[in-house]
Amino acid sequence: MCMIKIISAVLLLLGQYCYSQISYYSWVNSYLQINSYEGNTNPDAYTAMMSGNGNFNVPLWRLSAKLKQPIKSTDGNYTIPGNKISLHPVASSGQAEPGPVPGIPQIGMPLNVILQEGQEVFLVPSSNAPLYNSPSQPNGYYNLQIKFSLTVMGGAYLGSYPAWMKFYAPVEFTMYDQYNNVIGKMNHNFEIQIGTLSGIPPTDIPEMSLTFAPNAQNALLEFKSMDDYTNGVSVTYNNALMVKSNTNYQIKLKSLQSQFTSSYGNTIPIDAVKMALSSATANTSVYPISLSALPQLVAKGNATQGNTIYYDVKYSTTHNDEIFISAKSDDYTATLQYEITPQ
Repeated sequence: MCMIKIISAVLLLLGQYCYSQISYYSWVNSYLQINSYEGNTNPDAYTAMMSGNGNFNVPLWRLSAKLKQPIKSTDGNYTIPGNKISLHPVASSGQAEPGPVPGIPQIGMPLNVILQEGQEVFLVPSSNAPLYNSPSQPNGYYNLQIKFSLTVMGGAYLGSYPAWMKFYAPVEFTMYDQYNNVIGKMNHNFEIQIGTLSGIPPTDIPEMSLTFAPNAQNALLEFKSMDDYTNGVSVTYNNALMVKSNTNYQIKLKSLQSQFTSSYGNTIPIDAVKMALSSATANTSVYPISLSALPQLVAKGNATQGNTIYYDVKYSTTHNDEIFISAKSDDYTATLQYEITPQ
């Protein structure tokens, strides 16, 4: 997430609001059996439900998943890497007044979220659609359910586990409001069983990982003085982006929203902020961009040969930009999605 804080002569105070009308609950269909080197998908693995009564409007809500511990076998001798497991939104349903409830495109959800051990990843980074209910009758009921599938990625690595070995993936799901207050939290265990694998172990399957350092997951650009408006502002997160790949790779970046927005409805065009990667590693190429809702190439690199490649991430604005000079004092946010794919 990238955040812009604009402060004028008065101190900007953020109020903290709890939405007692809204509750979060979830359930799982936790079992998945793997019978092929191609992996497998449970199409109905996890369902998140947000519900409440009466009038409410909850904007910019978020939903995260955190793999709390390594995915260990029941005997404790084997581990499935966390980044072999991913969650995908399938469908939304429910009731609201006036309806309908928002769909996956309206909410603005990444279609593939890979788990990271001990680190939150966001199934809903910052919803474009509020949880909204304005019933004609007092205490009218609201319900939004979002179903997710769970995939265990295929690959030759599956052959390193004994047949019929069971594994458990403990995942913590947390729902937040726009001020980072916890609305609800649920813990679920997903059971994965490796059966007798069919087919031939694949070779040369691309294996890539893209990880953010915790201190760089929420970037902040602040305008605090007239010099900031005159000269522009920038922030750099060193060694923020970590890449491992057994094949030549490329990294693309897009915003999940078309503009920065505030909780008060103010907006700033997304392309007012620039982003540039840099790396001291040879055989990498970087491409500075203005942010966009369309995917843009930001880096290319060769296979890392088992090593980790580190990128610095820099966000910046240009000097004397009328967009920021005329913007209202507020906090503006947008969610950015980085993607790594083979070249």
